[in-house]
Amino acid sequence: MRPSPPDAAPHGGGYGPRAGEFSCYKFVGAVSVHIGKIWACRVGIMKMNTITVPILKLVLFCLILSFLTGCQVPVGNSTLGKSGCKRCHPVNLDKAHDLPCRYCHRGNPGGRFRKIAHQGLVSHPADPRDMKQFCGFCHPGEVATMANSIHFTLKKEITAVWEAFFPGDSPRGFQDLPVRYHPETARGVIADMLRRRCLKCHVYYQGDSYQGTRRGTGCAACHFEKGLSHSPLDHRFDRKVPDDRCLSCHYANFVGWDFYGRFEADYPEDFRAPLYKGANLPRPYGVEWHAMTPDIHQRTGMGCSDCHDPMKGRVAGDYEPGSGSVGTRGCLTCHLTPGKGSARIMDEERIGHRPVDRKIVDCATCHALWSFQDYGRSLTRQDIPDYDDWFQLAVQGSSEVEVQIESNLKRPIMDWEIPWMADKFTGEDRYGLWLEGFSRRRWAPVVLGECSGKLYVIRPLLDISVSYVDFNDEVLFDNLRPAMHAGCKPLSIPESLSIPAGHKPGPEVWRPYAPHTIGKADTFRTLQVIDWVKRKLSCLSGRCAVPRT
Repeated sequence: MRPSPPDAAPHGGGYGPRAGEFSCYKFVGAVSVHIGKIWACRVGIMKMNTITVPILKLVLFCLILSFLTGCQVPVGNSTLGKSGCKRCHPVNLDKAHDLPCRYCHRGNPGGRFRKIAHQGLVSHPADPRDMKQFCGFCHPGEVATMANSIHFTLKKEITAVWEAFFPGDSPRGFQDLPVRYHPETARGVIADMLRRRCLKCHVYYQGDSYQGTRRGTGCAACHFEKGLSHSPLDHRFDRKVPDDRCLSCHYANFVGWDFYGRFEADYPEDFRAPLYKGANLPRPYGVEWHAMTPDIHQRTGMGCSDCHDPMKGRVAGDYEPGSGSVGTRGCLTCHLTPGKGSARIMDEERIGHRPVDRKIVDCATCHALWSFQDYGRSLTRQDIPDYDDWFQLAVQGSSEVEVQIESNLKRPIMDWEIPWMADKFTGEDRYGLWLEGFSRRRWAPVVLGECSGKLYVIRPLLDISVSYVDFNDEVLFDNLRPAMHAGCKPLSIPESLSIPAGHKPGPEVWRPYAPHTIGKADTFRTLQVIDWVKRKLSCLSGRCAVPRT
């Protein structure tokens, strides 16, 4: 016997109309029988017309009303003849969630009209605001764990950006980011940028209006499929999270897409995909991508959840690339212990694989095939944009930006509308459009850097410039950049990146990350790592070698 959740109305075994409740079904049926009797009566033509015509009009009115109100007449054995919510919502449920609809969605299953049936309806019971009451009734431990995970709080992303601009001032989560309609301080501008442009990949937001990025909220963001092409009648939840669910957030030039060998194409139209048969290629994630070499683990059939378990890891402060603390498995889980699948066991006598080396060098420094290298990210809020200036940059990974630029360009300039973007945590629309561009984007070569005494693959993640132009076309903030502070020191910036000497980013913008582009170790980069390891160990033992130039 299944438990009844709190406040659930008792199930009486049927969902028929209550006493005194108007039933469109019974009314139409009764009138139809009455009409048949009238036709069967042997009466004069005049008498039949005077009685039948008004009733026919009444029947027609009821049928029209049924379509307008959602009240429909059952036909044969159709799903409309079933009881409760399934009269209108013939959903497919998985075995574990084959429960009465009201258990999760509340509402009034006995209502024959939409307005009555949807009284007290909870549309998204898995939403972070409701998941404790609904999902937590059966899964209290999982809900409590996830409520404190970085997938929910986004503490790592918020802290990295906030401390870069305001060293020593660390917010605990998005709740600490101020809401400002007309920011007058640098903190207000950065908070607005985070809330409305940057942090769109989290469990409070259903994602952009692209096929691959649309998802549920809360627990449903990972365990329930909600793409634009996905039928809402399929109400089945997945215990094991499939990769396409992960990629609804981990797309564009962020870890996850590189696992599948994808590098985001640049925004200007000239750099994007060409036409195919007279039309643009599909953009399920809002952008096109360059096809690169996928990660070796993806090529062997592994998926994201084979290594990452957000229920057993990914809590604030435990992240270290390659260590295994990201989830339940790391590189050493399979490559150091015999018997773990078909993974090749590493030779611990080889330099770089020795225990002493693994403390100061990350696995990806040798084994990453390529990495994301985006330079000069410019983010500008404009309260009244000149849309003509942005016609070639309409596609920039945001459906809100794309729709508003393209729709306004189709209108005369005097009919241009004031733009808006939603707060990705509250859902509130606020005026002002955040627009983005880059100075240069590269996928290779891999850049190595020393961060807190350890060697990692690094990327200029905080090479950001933030500006704000208000309604009066006044530049209130121009070129806000991260403050100078200790970051990662690149070993060298390869000449092939073609970065002008005066524009090379300083150490404050570089951050370590774990590229998911693992493969056979690169020979020349491995020699560079071996040289660094030897010199680093010499320094740790008090016999520092002279640094090479």
